[in-house]
Amino acid sequence: MSTDTRRANGSPATLSYTNPATGEALDELTCHSLEDVDRSLEGLRQAAVTYGSSPVRERVRLVRRFRQGLAANVDALVETICAETGKKRPDAILEIFAALELLRTAAKLAPRVLRRSYRPSGALVHKRGYVDYRPHGVAAIISPWNYPLVTVAAPAGEALLAGNTVALKPSEHTSHTALLIKDIFTQSTGRAELLEVMLGYGDVGERLVTSPLIDVVCFTGSTSTGKAIARTCAGMLKPVILELGGKDAMIVLADANLKRAAKSAVWGGFTNAGQTCIAVERIYVEQAVYEPFLDLLRQEARRLTTGSKPGDAIGPVTIKLQYEKIEEHRRDAQAKGATVESFGEADGRHISPFLVTNADHSMSIIQDETFGPELAVIAVADEQEAVRQANDSRFGLSAYIFTGNARRGRRIARQLATGTAVINDVIIQYGFASLPFGGFGDSGLGKLHGREGLLSFSRQQAVVEGRVDLPLEIWWFDFSQKTYGLMRRFVRFWYG
Repeated sequence: MSTDTRRANGSPATLSYTNPATGEALDELTCHSLEDVDRSLEGLRQAAVTYGSSPVRERVRLVRRFRQGLAANVDALVETICAETGKKRPDAILEIFAALELLRTAAKLAPRVLRRSYRPSGALVHKRGYVDYRPHGVAAIISPWNYPLVTVAAPAGEALLAGNTVALKPSEHTSHTALLIKDIFTQSTGRAELLEVMLGYGDVGERLVTSPLIDVVCFTGSTSTGKAIARTCAGMLKPVILELGGKDAMIVLADANLKRAAKSAVWGGFTNAGQTCIAVERIYVEQAVYEPFLDLLRQEARRLTTGSKPGDAIGPVTIKLQYEKIEEHRRDAQAKGATVESFGEADGRHISPFLVTNADHSMSIIQDETFGPELAVIAVADEQEAVRQANDSRFGLSAYIFTGNARRGRRIARQLATGTAVINDVIIQYGFASLPFGGFGDSGLGKLHGREGLLSFSRQQAVVEGRVDLPLEIWWFDFSQKTYGLMRRFVRFWYG
């Protein structure tokens, strides 16, 4: 985690780091100046000209070497991620697994997804048409602090496979992980000129978004910042991919396996101290099983410990601002009549997991992303009320459905206004690397991962050519009344 040391008297801004779990001071990094950013972008622009015309198979080999380099440095990655974020080793290794699987799948899909695609000519039988997938040029990837590896490596890999060079602006709280990724990329590929890291605060990110040298922006972070980026990019007609906040709902029906649902909810709500955009945050439970389910939740929560010891299950909240937001949501819920049940005592930046009952949709803990180790549980009369309340949100990232009837689960999934719906599991969608990832509403625009992620970093160019060059095309100015009559009869026959 970094503290904010701004430029003073013309000196460079710096980033000072401490481990959120232990309070141990780490080191200090110097931010890049805006002039440094501009120079790096010029280099990326020049590199993009050659790299963008390289065959897809060469890009696949490059990304495979990058993936292998990450796998070879797994211990260094775990140490760096844990030191910066305070997260637990199991959380760090799961993040590394997700990044490697996403890179593996993207490289496997790229030759098929990005190859020239021939299209039917329809009535124009003497013509042939196809689509070429071309890179944008330079892709800016602006990443968050909660998952500093996967939110960098996965979109960077997709951008590189599509033929773009990459300008990476990590969160100021997790710069060390980004620098390690850069070192691994350079050592494993020998192509340092294709990926540059730019350290700093919001001014560096703003420079990337507004620069005419950036051709596409991929931002993962808060909804408010994402909307500001979208407004800027709209004014420049610059494509943007936004992976923003979530307030993911879980529906537990009376026919569900309650023990599995409770275990899933606790892991889905408390893993990485709840600092996950697709975390379970609010649970709607059919009234008939509300009390038994709540008892199981309590049993599972009591088994967990929070702290800095290696055996503790839950680590700290990474940044102070987030800690304050979680506490604000807790106080708001209590002030409005909710019951808050904590499982342990707070210690420094560590917040013990807590359950919120008697909650309603007037509370910020239901309406706004909390991003902490909490679960708000609400009883509902039936399936219809569960769906209605789950959809009563400005967010639409993911939702989770627990039922013993697969057909019922699929029916409910179709009714949910979310980018992803998962039946009888939680968070697994991020590791399902061939599926697109992205949300509706305030959860963002565009998709990452799978074939859709590769296409997000590509421009589609349609090309038409003649199979046979005719001496006369019937729509030219040489059009005669006779041709008009033939065309009229053809239209009535062919389309009638």
